[in-house]
Amino acid sequence: MADGRSGKRGSREDTKGIQMKKILVALLVGAFGISAMAQSIVYDYKATVKRVDPQYKVRTIKGSSSSYKAVTESYGIASDTISGYVVLPVCEDCDGDLETSLDRDDFVGTAYLVRKGDKLSKKAGKPFIAVTDAEARAAIFGKDAYIVGYPSNGNPSDVKNLKSAWMWMWVELPGATDTDPDTVIDSGLLIPAAPGENVYLGFLGLDNLYEYSCFRSTGFGTAKILSYSEAASLGFCDGAEASSWSCAIIQSISGTVQGEYFYEGLCGVTPMWDLCDPTDDGNTGYAPVTGAWTLKYNASLSKLPDSEKADAILKKLKATSADVIQVEAD
Repeated sequence: MADGRSGKRGSREDTKGIQMKKILVALLVGAFGISAMAQSIVYDYKATVKRVDPQYKVRTIKGSSSSYKAVTESYGIASDTISGYVVLPVCEDCDGDLETSLDRDDFVGTAYLVRKGDKLSKKAGKPFIAVTDAEARAAIFGKDAYIVGYPSNGNPSDVKNLKSAWMWMWVELPGATDTDPDTVIDSGLLIPAAPGENVYLGFLGLDNLYEYSCFRSTGFGTAKILSYSEAASLGFCDGAEASSWSCAIIQSISGTVQGEYFYEGLCGVTPMWDLCDPTDDGNTGYAPVTGAWTLKYNASLSKLPDSEKADAILKKLKATSADVIQVEAD
């Protein structure tokens, strides 16, 4: 009897041990499964910019013999906030030698951007989120990360001291075109008494014409070195081999943004003139967009599998796929 009871108790303990092992294996598979699925990380993006601001207004025009009312256009200066999320790939190889994005030709991700000052798109029922390629270049360095083996090689003394970073990032923001009905609005939204005319509405506001224009962000910031255990749990690198190596990502960047955009005003004439020729011959349609930007690592979105990131970002932006302007860059 004693042996029977002992054998039965041992069977239950064996079963419990097997169940615990299964749970442990499942947890390990889950941890490393994330590593296998996630090949990108997500950043919060924010830029505060200034741009030309078209002003449509009914004015009284004084003629030679009488006065009359007409729709006129002038340009002021507007301040906008462009915000959203940028998804960038991780380095290809974080095992052993630390690899940054500097020499990679394919360090291209996706930006999901909205312009806070855009009230007309929603009012007109037009898409308002630009989903566009984000091409980046970045390097990491540090005042305590000196070269060892000089001049025979350029290995850093300690990758953990690579705490500083610089980054360039380019995105193409969509302007209006004659062939896309989503990029024009009826003039009645601007001047209720004068409907029936098409007015261009690009990502950067009224009169913003042409299909795509480059928006360049540059700056300095900090890098983050993920250890093996952190990398495995977050899923940025394949950490199945060892626990002694590390992986670098950009943690935050701040700097300046700049771009040059084309505007076409009322009836094809833009109310901007060359400094040295403020006449019909000196009429110009180009103007800069300038400002400051920040990029910050978003841990919660980065943890998601790549297949879930786009939907999660759209949910954060309170939008659906119907609100997206898909930029097909050249």
